[in-house]
Formats: sequence, structure tokens, C-alpha cells
Amino acid sequence: MRITFPRFLIVFLTVIFFLSSCRKKEFDQFYGRPENLGDPIYQQLQAKGNFTKFLDCVDKAGYKETLSAAGSWTVFAPTDEAFATYLKDNNLTEISADLASKIVRYSMIYDGEKVERLSDFFSVKGFVKNNAFRRRTVYYDFVYDGKDNSGNAIKVIAANRNGSYLSTDFNNKSITYFLSPYMTFNTLSAADYNFFYPNSSYNGSNIGAARLVDGQQNIIAENGVIHIVDRVLTPPQSIDQYINEKADYSIFKGLLDKFVTYSLNTDISHRYEVLTGKAANVYAKTYSTLLAFSPNNENYLKVDANDAQQGSYSIFAPTNDAVNAYAQKVLLKYWKKKGVNNLNDLYVVAPDVIKDFVNSHLFTTTVWPSKFSTTPNFLNDMTTRTTADVVDKQALSNGFLYGINKAQDASVFSTVYGNINLDPDYSVMKQALLYFGLTTALKTPSLRYVVVMIPDVTLRKMGFNYDPFYASAPIRGDLVALRRILQTHIIPLGDRAIPNFATGSGILEASNGEYVKYAAGKLLSAGTQDSTVVAKQTIPVDSIGTTPVNGAAVYGKEALTYTVLPISKHIEKYGTLPTDPYYNFFQYLKGSILYTPATGAISGITDGVFYTFLIPTNAAIVQAVKDGLLPSTGAASLGVPNFAPTDGLDVTKVSKFIQYHIINKSSFVSDGQKIGEFESLLKNDGGDAAKVTVTINTTTSLMVKDVTNRTVNVLLGATDRSNVLSNRAVIHQINNYLKYQF
Repeated sequence: MRITFPRFLIVFLTVIFFLSSCRKKEFDQFYGRPENLGDPIYQQLQAKGNFTKFLDCVDKAGYKETLSAAGSWTVFAPTDEAFATYLKDNNLTEISADLASKIVRYSMIYDGEKVERLSDFFSVKGFVKNNAFRRRTVYYDFVYDGKDNSGNAIKVIAANRNGSYLSTDFNNKSITYFLSPYMTFNTLSAADYNFFYPNSSYNGSNIGAARLVDGQQNIIAENGVIHIVDRVLTPPQSIDQYINEKADYSIFKGLLDKFVTYSLNTDISHRYEVLTGKAANVYAKTYSTLLAFSPNNENYLKVDANDAQQGSYSIFAPTNDAVNAYAQKVLLKYWKKKGVNNLNDLYVVAPDVIKDFVNSHLFTTTVWPSKFSTTPNFLNDMTTRTTADVVDKQALSNGFLYGINKAQDASVFSTVYGNINLDPDYSVMKQALLYFGLTTALKTPSLRYVVVMIPDVTLRKMGFNYDPFYASAPIRGDLVALRRILQTHIIPLGDRAIPNFATGSGILEASNGEYVKYAAGKLLSAGTQDSTVVAKQTIPVDSIGTTPVNGAAVYGKEALTYTVLPISKHIEKYGTLPTDPYYNFFQYLKGSILYTPATGAISGITDGVFYTFLIPTNAAIVQAVKDGLLPSTGAASLGVPNFAPTDGLDVTKVSKFIQYHIINKSSFVSDGQKIGEFESLLKNDGGDAAKVTVTINTTTSLMVKDVTNRTVNVLLGATDRSNVLSNRAVIHQINNYLKYQF
């Protein structure tokens, strides 16, 4: 026993040693440094001998250890020749420590990547081919000297999010490159590159103004990848930095400043004191979320952690002359009568107009020079400018800047909505349209409208007002009624010409399905015609403001109202006397089981639903009596109507006849717009509706066909009672009756 145990122990230890030796060998083979792996970035550049200036910058910047140790970097290294050119072009004899730091940090991007990978967007879901043209560099700005909104000198740090600042984010600048895979995939060309870099030659291997040196790309190092470039790259300014230093944009910059807030940040104040040894309050400069983006934000939207690789901002910055010209012609056009003569004063009384003006020049996407006409801005407009209007162009760290000599003509100002948006006499109408969400179509250039303007004084007289102090319900008054009234004042044109309101006549369908008539410079709606004051039964048109973009604004002093009367009351209006055009029809209606005398209600007619009443002439009713479709007094051949039948079959005849002459769920008029099949109120035992067909519809002719293929004409003469407006309904006189088959 004493001998066996030591022998066992020796054997056991020998096996452990052998296994350990084998495992170490496998570990070294798997995890050990490969024999063919190049030296670290610093040592490789040092060995090449043509990067002494760049390595001198690395030393001054304190990055020698970083580029000599483990890590994963991509470095765009400029040659000594590139530095010689840079020093000469900038009239320098040496590189300062501060400049050296900028050059080195901007030449370094996170993660070692070969050229082939730089065009791929590294999303949270993996690489997306050919979708990247930027990478985040090591460089970022820290605290700088600035001024607050009152002009006081303060220490400032730029926002790193749109509308906010996050202390844990350094707001690193990105480097922009123009590589063939991305450019080809996105149908971009040398022209897009040379627009920004006219003195550089494009070859699809361009890093900013520099080019990758042929044969000196993808140099693999222990701690990353080296790409040799032929120019020294320095970090460009952000949009905010650039526009703040250019006097040509000082007026537009002043408008941007109206949306800036400076907020004390204790974390950065402490960090600043630790790094500099100086105590100071540091304020984060943030732009309001009312703007499309923060011009000082070096990050992108942050929908994806790395989305700045595939996207950037764009700004069309109007020069001072461009802003002034547009302000006088457009923005201040209506406000001058109120004593508002400059943009600062306009901001006080109408900040949303200034906001819209600024946002019309901001794009949350990359606008390439060849894509001006296809890239929408924050307001969803395509730019109205061309490359010929560009007087300055910059590929900046967080996007492209185009200095323009003409301001963007935004749709919120140039469309029919602009008449409402800019005129202070129509502010209640504007706010109500915004509240009800009725502005989008009006400011869409491709959609054409006539808008009948309602002055503030009129709306207030009707009991409507706008009070911003009631944030949740700023529109005061009967909201259901106001919405219906507003929609009646919005008239889609489609492809039709703007009507001749001054001397012409016609009928137009409003956006809510109700109709408006015009004749000889006056407008009429179902509500105005019911006025007991003759002078108020129509609205005189004072003037018409046309826009080449999408329609016209019609000005008057009153509003187009709707009627609260039941439809039967408008039939009764022309059906009381035997000589009235609707007399026979109304008498049958009044004596039918469909009619409620106390209220004037018609069975089957529902509030909020649209209808068309086709009323045969008195003679046509007599003919229907003779043909046996309506009950008679005495022999049918005599054609004497029996307006109060008691026989069950006769009662049913009357109901069916009336129901077949009422079109359900739709109104149509002689405007050339609607043709085809329409359901009537009449239904068979299975619940299927009997139909009629509008076969001809022009401004001078309206023809309807019944199920037996008989056609009738709507009488459109000056003395005929057609296109009569009612409560979500239109009433027509027809020259014959419609015949049903069940």
C-alpha cells in the first residue's frame, strides 16, 4: 500500500502535465498572435519611412501608445508629400500640437475595416451592402467660448441629439468618403463629388478631398487597417459652426437662434474643470424639437446606433439678400398692414411662420447635387432651387450645406394654404384648420383647390374663436358645426380650371360632399339660401387670389353655412301650389307612410348621409298615374292623382315610386364629375337596392337611366328647379319618371 500510492501519484501527475502541455499548445495555436500578422499601426508606418510628419503629429497628439497597442482602428494616413503640400497651401512651417491632435483624431475611425467594407452600413442587424458613405471618427469638439441668447459670454458645448444633450456621448464628427460601391449603387457620379471638391479628381476611392493611394490600401496591422491617402485631412465644421461664422447667412442664423436654448450642465461643468483646472459653468446648446434637426448635432437620427454611416443632414442656407427679398415679397406681405415690418417682429406675433420658413430649408436626409428634385425636406417639399442657385457648397461633418441666392418657396406659403397661413385676418380659420387636420391637402402642390376664405371677424360673430390658453381645446365654439363649415369652404378642383367666379356660373362639390353654387360674382350654399334676409342668401365675391401652384383663394365677408332644415322642407318650398314644379311629387310624399308631418322627416333618410332626389315634373307624375305606377282617382287612364290612397297596394306603389327616385348615399350634380351606377332607397325582398345609372354628366347635360333602360333628363334651364341644395342633398327636376321592376 505504501509503495503503490506514490507510483500512482507519479503516473497521475505525468498525465496532467502531458494534457496541460497539449492544451497550451492548442490554446497558443488558436489564440496566439499569428506569425504573418503585421506590426501595430504606428510601427508599420514608422518602418515605411514616408510618414514622419504624420507620426510626429501622432506623438504630439499623444496617440503613439494607442496606435502601438491592441485595439481596432482604421487609419487614413497621409504621406510626407501630402504634409508638404498641406503646409505650403496653408502657409505653415510646422504643425501645432492642437492641429496635430485634430489631424490624427480625424484620421482614425472606430473598428479596423478594409476598403471593401467601408461602403457597407453596420446596422444593429448586421452589414447592409452599399449603404454607407460615412464613419464616426475619434475626433470631437469639447467646450468652446460662446454667447447666450442675451449676448453674455459663456462656456458652451454642442447638442449631441436633436433637441437634447446626453453627457455620455462625445458628439464625434464623421468623415465622409465617396467610394465606387456606394456611389454606383445610389446612382451617383463624379459630378456629385466634384460639386463639393472641384479641385480634386474623382476615381471612386475618394476620402473627402483626398484619394486613396493605389496599391497602398488594406494594410493589415495588429491593431487595425491602414489606408494611405494623398492629402492631409482635417475635421470640417458642423453646419452650426459653419453658418455661425459666415456673415452671408447672419439673418438666417438669427432665425435659427430663436429656437436655441442654453441649459446648464453640471456633468460637463465638472469634467471641464477636471480637464482644464478652470472652474466654469458649461451650458449645452440645444435646438428646439420644432426644427427638423439640431445643426450642431454630429449624430444622426439615432434610430440605429450607427445610422450616421448611411445618413446625414442637409441645409439650403439662404443668403441675407435672399432672406430679405423673400420676407418682403411673401412673409411680411399681409403683416405690413399690422405694422409688422421685419422678421424679428414677425416671430413675436407669428412664430409658426418663422418656424415653417426655417424648416423649409432643412432636410433630414442627404441631398446630393444630382438629387435636388427628388429629395423632400422636413415639410415634405422638394426643393424649389437648382444647382444654378447655389453660391456656396460644403461637405461638413454632419451634412451638406448649400448656400443659395434665392430662398426656398415652401408649399406652406406658395399654395392656397399660404393665403390662410400668412394673413393675420384669417388666423382663426388657420388655427381651426390645423386643429381639425385639414391643412395637409391644401399645402400639397399636386392637389388643386379653391378655398373660400372666412375672415376672423365673421367667425367670431358666428361664435367661434381661437384661444391658445386652452391648450387641449383652443378652438372655442361648436366644433362639429365649425368643422362642417370649414370643409364646405374647401373645394377640390382636380384637373378642372379655376372657375370664373366673376361672370360665370356653376356648381362645385366641397371637400365634405356638400355643394356650393356660384353665379355672377356671388356664392350660395344650402344654408345661405335659407336666410330670411334676401341680401344674405348669397355671398358677394370681393376678390380672387390665384396661385400658380395649386388653385385660388376666394375672398368674401360672410361664411357658407349649411341648412338644418329637413330635405322635405326644400321640396315643399317648390311643391305647395298646384303650379309649383314639385307639387304632384310633394303631394304624394306628404300623403305617404314615408312622411312624418310633425317633423318633415322621410323614412329611410338618415342624418349625415348624402342623397339625390330626382323629382319628375307634374306632367311626368300624371303619366306615371296613367301607366299604373301611382294610384289614381277614378280610371287610371284619366291621370288624376290620388294623393291619399288607403288601399294597401296603392300605398305600397307610392312608397316604391318615391324610394326609387331617391339616390342613397350619394349626391350628383351637373358638374361633369360623377357617372355610373347609384343605389336608390328602394330595395327588393332580399334587401338588394334598385339602381339607376348616370350616363351623361356635363355642365350642361345630366342624363339618368333606370333599370328598364328608359332615360330621363335633368332639367337644367334657368327656370327649372335642379341643382337645388338641401341638407346634405341635392334636388333635381327630371322630365320623366323612373321605372322600377319589383
